[in-house]
Amino acid sequence: MAEKKITNNEIISAINKFAVNVDKRFEQADKRFDILEEQISDLREEVHQIQGEIKRIWNKLEEIEQKLDKLSKTAKEDADAIAVDILKLKQRVKFLEKKINLVNN
Repeated sequence: MAEKKITNNEIISAINKFAVNVDKRFEQADKRFDILEEQISDLREEVHQIQGEIKRIWNKLEEIEQKLDKLSKTAKEDADAIAVDILKLKQRVKFLEKKINLVNN
């Protein structure tokens, strides 16, 4: 069998075809990376928006907590005042009961 000699032109042609295929693959990879970069950018924006929402929620929760603390303090003060009034009324009732007993006896 006679060996077929490969010419320089055939080698250059094969290299050129290979280079074209490599270039196409790099272009496809570049397009994929562009898409990924765009998606990452979109995700960053969404995360930033979510962080803003979370911050607003925390601020609202802090406001609610402050209001609850004030309400709790007011309720305790009111309950204490009512308890004092009840004790005073009990003392007055006892005093009046003694007076009534003295008058009736």
